[in-house]
Amino acid sequence: MNNRGDGFEWSGGHPALDFVNTLDERPSDEPIENLATYHDLVRFAELAGLIEPPIVKPLLRLRGLAPGRIVKGARRLREHLHDILAAKVSGRPTRQPDLDALSAAIKAAHAARALVGSRSAGLVRYRWCSPRTPEIPLHACALAIESLLVDEERTRIRKCAAADCDVYYLDTSKSQRRQWCSMIGCGNREKQRRRRAAARN
Repeated sequence: MNNRGDGFEWSGGHPALDFVNTLDERPSDEPIENLATYHDLVRFAELAGLIEPPIVKPLLRLRGLAPGRIVKGARRLREHLHDILAAKVSGRPTRQPDLDALSAAIKAAHAARALVGSRSAGLVRYRWCSPRTPEIPLHACALAIESLLVDEERTRIRKCAAADCDVYYLDTSKSQRRQWCSMIGCGNREKQRRRRAAARN
């Protein structure tokens, strides 16, 4: 559910799931594209905590063909992730082309970073080699996808149980029984549907 008023769906509990949820109303005939422009992609990456605020303004000032090409690439990457998640939920095997596309994007993202000295707890940290290149938000999303697929338990990655909702989320509840992307939205709506169906029977 979006409580921030920025147009994005933030029920995922993980940046990669919020990324896949940027195509809103996915099961409908007219889904809502929240990554329509490169500006949208940069804004999403910033709000999701994937890129640092100091590099956002230079990225938003970029012009030319590259930004448009990159946001199209981000949407393709998102759909490869969606297909992997949908296969997991339905019990189908993951398609190798989806894995190959993610692997290529993740490899490119790692190649765009370098280790530098750090004054924080760790001895070193990663930094973008060229923080003003337009691919940065795409790389950041690819690294978030890697984190989701490699580090998170697969059983905690869920799809909203509402028939008309295709939102994915990370179930962090103690009982591991979360069913809805939002109890206020889909949860209440589905309960009302079930009550009406039971009353008719």
